[in-house]
Amino acid sequence: MEPKPAHLGPHYGAAFEADSIARAYHMRPPYPLELFDTLLKLQPTGPRSVLDLGCGTGEVALGLLGRVDQIDAVDPSEAMLRVARARVGGDDPSIRWICAAAESFEFRGPYSLIVAAESLHWMDWEVVLPKVAQALSERASLALALGRSLEDVPWRAGLAALMDEYSTNREYRPYDLVAELTQRGLFREVGRHATRPVAFQQSIDDYVESFHTRNGFSRVRMRRESAAEFDSALRELVSRSCSAGIVVGETVARVVWGVPLAMS
Repeated sequence: MEPKPAHLGPHYGAAFEADSIARAYHMRPPYPLELFDTLLKLQPTGPRSVLDLGCGTGEVALGLLGRVDQIDAVDPSEAMLRVARARVGGDDPSIRWICAAAESFEFRGPYSLIVAAESLHWMDWEVVLPKVAQALSERASLALALGRSLEDVPWRAGLAALMDEYSTNREYRPYDLVAELTQRGLFREVGRHATRPVAFQQSIDDYVESFHTRNGFSRVRMRRESAAEFDSALRELVSRSCSAGIVVGETVARVVWGVPLAMS
């Protein structure tokens, strides 16, 4: 089978074990509430037991809290899970926070839904997708949440140039996760949905810091001088379009759901 794109290798995924990323993760735009409504509609009738694979700081798990019966929230980063457990609702007994890699975690299914929100690209697809297929209940789906960044910002071109210049992930190339999985015979798409745009705003400083929650911009891996240069250049770029030091825009989340498959 064709190897994964090099920029999605385990070395890059391990960046999310850093405390600095976990502490700043809340500066990413939140998922629109419509995302959680969509996830609920995907589940068949019966007990609602959800597996949140690569749960990070718990935004999806906590967004489903009180709307499903049980949630297993799995992530290999203890730093991420410390933040998740400390959030409002993080001590609810219906959530089991589990520090483990998806590849080694013993799936406790059957699950009425398995969610991977901006996380599956870091996993070993040939190992994880067949495990997901076996752990889903009848008519249940694997749902991939694929993004929640600000849409159509006027500084997009300049931002792309800055990221290309300063990213520590020099192997990065554009890719389509669903296409990568499909062509390997590991996933069959059933449907997709984009949420309605939701207004979002934050300070320019928080917007800039949110980029340091991405694998190529971890403060642990960037040289201090490079990080400072990136921050300064991005702040200047954004300030040309933002008044009063506030970034204003809209966020959209995209969900693709379907059937995970064993290797063909």
